[in-house]
Amino acid sequence: MQNPAQRASTLVDAGVELSNRGRFQEAAEKFVQALALDPGLAEAHYLLGLIRQQDGRAGAALQSFRAALKIHPRYAEAQARVCEIETGLTRAREAGYEGAVASCRRAIQLNPNDAEPLFHLAWIHAKTGNHALAIQEYRTVLRLDPKFAGVKYELAMAHMDSQDAERAMPLLREVVATEPGHTNARLQLGSALVKKGDCAAAVPMLETAAESPQKHYLLAGCYRKMDRLPDAGSELAKVKQLRKGDDARMQAKYLAALAHQRAEAGELDAAISNYRAALDLVKDSTIAIDLAVALLKKGDAEEVLRLLGGDASPLSRYQMALAYAKLGRADDSRSTLERLVREKPGFVEAWYQLGVGLLALNKHAEAEAALRAATELRPDDSPIRVAWAEALERLGKSDEAMRQRQLAARLPR
Repeated sequence: MQNPAQRASTLVDAGVELSNRGRFQEAAEKFVQALALDPGLAEAHYLLGLIRQQDGRAGAALQSFRAALKIHPRYAEAQARVCEIETGLTRAREAGYEGAVASCRRAIQLNPNDAEPLFHLAWIHAKTGNHALAIQEYRTVLRLDPKFAGVKYELAMAHMDSQDAERAMPLLREVVATEPGHTNARLQLGSALVKKGDCAAAVPMLETAAESPQKHYLLAGCYRKMDRLPDAGSELAKVKQLRKGDDARMQAKYLAALAHQRAEAGELDAAISNYRAALDLVKDSTIAIDLAVALLKKGDAEEVLRLLGGDASPLSRYQMALAYAKLGRADDSRSTLERLVREKPGFVEAWYQLGVGLLALNKHAEAEAALRAATELRPDDSPIRVAWAEALERLGKSDEAMRQRQLAARLPR
């Protein structure tokens, strides 16, 4: 007979094997079971974090990696993942650089030969204007791993930002040669060639570059020099059109980011106002959904239905289902969620809300099936597992319900 620690280790091994075969939800279940037996098993926390990160749940992944580090402070792989996630969050928020820098420096201390934390640290330095240090660290990344994805382009950009096009151009040529579809590298190389006065080489790069006002402005200048005046006029018209659209998008992005901050702070009226202003500038479904979330928090479900009524996307229909539930329209909420899970069987949140709604209707067997499906898709989600336990309890399956509650209690939060 194995003791609990040995059984936990066996479960981790089984989870690793399932992960290697691409069966990640089943692997997560094994890691959850291992943690129920041995909450101090840092490896199980780390491996569960990898699955959470792969699912796109950055916050939950951070919880797992930090739980692993609390048990084993020198767990280099877990610290590297904290560095990666915190850097990603700073990219999205354009804030919080100090915390990401500290996480990445800690990862580098634990494993100086890991190129990835150095890459993230270099990106932060470049973003915050320390181009000389960024260049130094990007070069170290190249020394450690010459094939590290993206490093040559980022190093070239750091050189460009330092007004050193001569060092940037060979790197950009390498990127374009190995990644012909890298349209941003084509734009930067075209720009550098224009500065050198080589429009003949710049034009083919710019014509296949990423869309931007800069691209068309540079093309207009080259076409004038090449005596292609009608083409130059056409490019300048595109510059004007794109700049107008870019201004609106940039303003909308700023307003949406401000709205998100206010929503997180509980300032719902201000958040809703900012989201509405952003939507007036650009018709963006992601902003509309964020507005719907804020409206639901405030209790304005009718407005959500008006806002999203013409949008057939799964996320919009999910918000509408939540609005129906708030309005007491249980049948509409249920039918919307049932259609969603038929169309998107991996939509965990829809399964969960469907199960919770069925529980409220005392349809215990159907609720148990929906919540079991949600748990199978996301075994590490404590609230889902607790809701499943409630459905099992109502069906008279008390032992299984107690087991699920115990598993839920051991999950990192």
